[in-house]
Amino acid sequence: MIYVILTGLIAALLSVPLHKYFPKGVGTILSIVPIGIFVWAISRLGNVIDIGYVTESYEWVKSINLDLSFRLDGLSIFFVLLISGVGFFIFNYANSYLQNDPNKGRFFLYLSLFMTAMLGIVMSNNLLILFIFWEVTSLSSYLLIGYYHHQEESRKSALMAMLVTVMGGLFMLTGFILFGIEVGSFNITEILNNPTLLDGNQLKPIIAALILVGALTKSAQFPFHFWLPNAMAAPAPVSAYLHSTTMVKAGVFLVARLSPLFNNSDVWTLTLIHIGGITMVYGAIIAITHTDMKKVLAYTTISALGIMMLLLGMGTTISVQAAMVFLLAHALYKGTLFMVTGNVDHEAGSRDLSKLSGLGKKMPFTFYAAALASLSMAGVIPFFGFIAKEILYGAAFSSAFASSIIGFGTFVTGVMFAGLAFEFGYKIFTGKTSETPKQVHEAPGPMLWGPIVLATLGLIGGIFSEQLAQPILHHSSNQILDVEHVLELGLWHGFTIIFALSLLTLVFGYLLFKARKRLLTFSDKHKLNKIPGPENVYNKSIPALLRVAKGQTNFFQSGILRNYLIIITLTLISIIWLQVLLSNNSIHLQNFYELTQLKWYELVFVILMGIGIANTLVAKSRLTSIVSLGLIGYGTAATFLYFGGPDVAMTQFLIETLTIVLFVLTLNYLPKFIEIKRSNKIKLMIPALLFGITMTIILLWIHTLPSASPVRDFYAQSSYLLAKGRNVVNVILVDFRGLDTMGEITVLAIASLGIFSMLKYIRSN
Repeated sequence: MIYVILTGLIAALLSVPLHKYFPKGVGTILSIVPIGIFVWAISRLGNVIDIGYVTESYEWVKSINLDLSFRLDGLSIFFVLLISGVGFFIFNYANSYLQNDPNKGRFFLYLSLFMTAMLGIVMSNNLLILFIFWEVTSLSSYLLIGYYHHQEESRKSALMAMLVTVMGGLFMLTGFILFGIEVGSFNITEILNNPTLLDGNQLKPIIAALILVGALTKSAQFPFHFWLPNAMAAPAPVSAYLHSTTMVKAGVFLVARLSPLFNNSDVWTLTLIHIGGITMVYGAIIAITHTDMKKVLAYTTISALGIMMLLLGMGTTISVQAAMVFLLAHALYKGTLFMVTGNVDHEAGSRDLSKLSGLGKKMPFTFYAAALASLSMAGVIPFFGFIAKEILYGAAFSSAFASSIIGFGTFVTGVMFAGLAFEFGYKIFTGKTSETPKQVHEAPGPMLWGPIVLATLGLIGGIFSEQLAQPILHHSSNQILDVEHVLELGLWHGFTIIFALSLLTLVFGYLLFKARKRLLTFSDKHKLNKIPGPENVYNKSIPALLRVAKGQTNFFQSGILRNYLIIITLTLISIIWLQVLLSNNSIHLQNFYELTQLKWYELVFVILMGIGIANTLVAKSRLTSIVSLGLIGYGTAATFLYFGGPDVAMTQFLIETLTIVLFVLTLNYLPKFIEIKRSNKIKLMIPALLFGITMTIILLWIHTLPSASPVRDFYAQSSYLLAKGRNVVNVILVDFRGLDTMGEITVLAIASLGIFSMLKYIRSN
């Protein structure tokens, strides 16, 4: 499995060089990678079905027991086949769609990186590795959505998608870390083999909620759904791959993978049922109000993802099986319809459903693909979409949780899907040929292979579902839940209520299709597709965040030195006292009697520094202030000298002397000295006094604490024996911490060269 990931990464790295030498066929060449992965997965399918799962592990970060660990089971191999199989057609489709694009090599770099990251997600056997691949999909999708970066809409849409999904990913990471800490492992196989590890743990609801935020944002669930319709600014191949078949299914995969651990948690199940149900109905209703083909497909995708989340949340045998069946059916017909939309837009120059008609005469193969995919979307027998719709209705109406509400919601959604399917598969290709910005003609061959094959598979998969789809779908379902019976797929189960609902779905769907024009008029009149919602909150939050950032920057970066000192001082004081309060340790100060036992020459130092402080506070000129500050520094140096620190004292003497000289030299370049008002002086004295009092208390407190230090004892014992030096401080700086000292000297040397160069430059000008 590691070689699958490495192959994808190599393909990404080779994309730009290959485009340089094969500008017309780079996508076709790179499509060898996904089809090769597809064949590899097919070859492993029998082994996985027989054994249950296969794992690989490679040592990576040994210090934290983090290995590159991968797992191939029924669920992951199902997604691998989906990602690589559809990916093969997308690579060829994109190669033709972007035929003359000069940046095509960069596009395939992003696309290959995304495909690899998706494969990494579904095959990861470690939660932290899964998260890494998860974030790579966010990054690569950002680059793909913003591929037309010269367009403002693309840039905004890419940023929106990245901010929403990365935000969710951070919540998910927090959940993963808490999970790993509580159960003692991040290994998915170990966790799945012990699904009751978190039972009874008080953090289980919190962990479940955090992980769900990541899954719901990635799979565009309400209220995080708004990024997906805006992501339609991406090229058609991106929409067909990322936003119908792969990326948005990552959240579904994560929920499916971790359901064995949380399916007995109310937070997990109720959140999925409620959010999934709302998203299912909301997405379908909003899709009805749009005429842009990509927007309609985007909202129906949101609705379909809601259906999958709802089914997984229900957690019954039939609902889990229905989720997997519907996922496959949706990938086949929605991937087709996105590529059909790309063909229509590419060759006709428009994707407005209300204006397009009669395209089938000039685009017969696209019409064929659209018709088959639409029939599957509507749930017409004998297509695979019909099987998915029947098992969906069966799961919905047999739910133990509000089955009538869930059943009615799925039925209404199915009706709207059917109504829109008539538009995609019938209206725009039949009737009088409409006027279009471009002269209509059929799309090139590579742009037809994918739609035709996927649409045909929707038909063949329905007729031969038991032979072709049943084994993989059963074993993928079995990884989510130990199913009570084998998944049975078939076109005919007799005249049942579910079959009657399927027929009613088509009837009401057709009536909806006929009434669509009036619905659009009503929607436009009342602006139903522009009702303020979560997207409005996002659009207002970004400028608000920028305003807060600007205000914060203006406050902290005022350009006034004393303001910087006040902020730094108050922050340090706050951190110190916060730590003291949180430590629950009482402060015991050193006996003041001992502090007052000063000798006369020690008092001299104190008096000199006191005079320096007083002169600094009442000084009327900068020169007096500088000299007074120097007196304080020299007094401190004398104290160091008296207490046996000649090297520290020498450093202090040199620094004070150099500082005074530098300050005096710069006095002539400073503006006129302005005396600060008394009220402002008091304001400035407060943080200074707080800092002084704090440091005094801390220093006195330190003297009362145990001072045992193994590091200090080591230096004292080893300085002479190992470094042959009697001055411990010098030995530490030169020998034990020689690299630090060398680094400091290097920094000073570079700074000196910079200053010297600046001075030479100023003099020469």
